[in-house]
Amino acid sequence: MKNLKLAFILSSVIILAMIGCKKGDAGPAGPAGPAGPDSVIYSSWITLNMTEFDDSPNPGDTTFDQQIAAPLITQDILDKGVILSYVDLGADGHVFPTSSIGFVLAETFTVGQIELQITGFNLSQSLYRYVIMKGTIQGNKFVSGPAAGLTVAEVKSMSYNDVLKLGAKPINTSPN
Repeated sequence: MKNLKLAFILSSVIILAMIGCKKGDAGPAGPAGPAGPDSVIYSSWITLNMTEFDDSPNPGDTTFDQQIAAPLITQDILDKGVILSYVDLGADGHVFPTSSIGFVLAETFTVGQIELQITGFNLSQSLYRYVIMKGTIQGNKFVSGPAAGLTVAEVKSMSYNDVLKLGAKPINTSPN
């Protein structure tokens, strides 16, 4: 009987606490934080105005060239990022990746600049755009565990003793 009274009192207290407590109103929202860095950046459409020069060993082959200022192309982008580019040839609004016309168009990306060279075609008055994708995570690396930060190739080239230093434990493969 004593245990029943104790259980009744305890359950009554719990029920009253649950009924008597209510969640308060939400407070005001805090200030917005700063914008994070963009990982994909694109240029405006650039109207090409190529310069003609004839440096081909084949008579009649004309090469056209243009330098484009691209201040957001940094050494870090060249080392770790990706640069994509597109050209609008005015063909019914179709935009082509420059890689699809790469058999005649050469692009050279350097810090702060893009150089376009094309043989046999003048792309003047065509529109050109580049897209920069910053590299933030290097692929093909272990992201956790004792090999975190190492590439697969680095781990594969490690000596047995170096692998043991990472914390490898021997596996008993004996039949006993």
